[in-house]
Amino acid sequence: MWENALQPIPQEWLEDAKPGTLGRTLVIHTEEAGLPDLRTVRIAFLGIPEDRASTDQRGTRDASRAVRKELYALFPGSWDFSVADLGDILPGRDTVDSMAALEELCVEILRCNCIPFVLGGSSDLSLSLYRAYSHLEQLVNVGVAHSRIALGQDSDPLSDQNVLSHMLTAKPYSLYNLAHIGHQAYYVAPEVLDLFEKMHFHAHRLGEVRGQIQEIEPLVRDADLMIFNNHVVRMADAPGQSNPSPNGLTAEELCAAMRYAGMSDKLTSVGYFDYNPQLDPTGQNAQLIAQAFWYFLEGVQWRKGDYPLRPKADYTRFTVLLESQSQELIFYKSPFSGRWWMEVPAHPGQDARQHLMPCSLKDYELAQQGEIPDRWWKAVHKAL
Repeated sequence: MWENALQPIPQEWLEDAKPGTLGRTLVIHTEEAGLPDLRTVRIAFLGIPEDRASTDQRGTRDASRAVRKELYALFPGSWDFSVADLGDILPGRDTVDSMAALEELCVEILRCNCIPFVLGGSSDLSLSLYRAYSHLEQLVNVGVAHSRIALGQDSDPLSDQNVLSHMLTAKPYSLYNLAHIGHQAYYVAPEVLDLFEKMHFHAHRLGEVRGQIQEIEPLVRDADLMIFNNHVVRMADAPGQSNPSPNGLTAEELCAAMRYAGMSDKLTSVGYFDYNPQLDPTGQNAQLIAQAFWYFLEGVQWRKGDYPLRPKADYTRFTVLLESQSQELIFYKSPFSGRWWMEVPAHPGQDARQHLMPCSLKDYELAQQGEIPDRWWKAVHKAL
């Protein structure tokens, strides 16, 4: 049913691919081969050339073609799963049509237990990825990596400037937690950060993650949906952006974050937006995104089937008594991956998946020193 909505990959794009590269080993939607069977693949790569709702991201509609050129030239890792390239969603009469098609297709991919990796287009399209989860009737944790926080007025038409506001107000209300990674404080109004605090969301500025990218791993592991924006990377490594900054994550840190996303057993969809190939004449930025996707696949290969796929009884339990708070904190460590979780008191009607929250060894060490980890405090107060 989706053949009329998806543009297949031209055969000539594959002819230059060397034997053994992804251009020869991916399950690719072409006119001759037809659409792949989503039930037989683990990850589905999908482009959406749409930027008409954007205020200043015109040109991002060409992102998928530029990235595929670099992606098809890479050699695969030792992966034991299949990866499909579904091609591009044909733009609709307007942005609403394009977003509706993206939402419906993501629902179908998710129902096939396949992970959609969506390459935009402008970042307003990420709302469609979020809305897809409402069809699955589950609460959603969203992670966003961006140099700015897109909390403009939700009364304004949807754009890349206010997509998070529309996420917060979209019905049905499915958002449980929002974690924002890598914002640069001089680009964010103080009242936006105040709102994050009031809603017990997580906002980690660039200075908190640069040089210690491993500290974002629990945030990424807790997300069902990760949204990466090209602007989270510094201009020197990602020149294809309309609002570049000399500061940002490095190319290596982006790839590490993508690998963490792949390793998360909870994460089921990813979007990468706001790459403009018109501003990337050498193709450096396209190479980075292709390599980041490669690291995502590498991470998926290393999934360990951790929580919520394993019972707590399989883990090593640690109990920390905070004497000053008369509070007992319970931590769990996976013997399979070495990763940590902490127990959050359950509340009536709370999603059972939120009962254990991903954390780091640092959180356990803080508790041993008598401090309540910020992650635990926010999780408890969110449900009150």
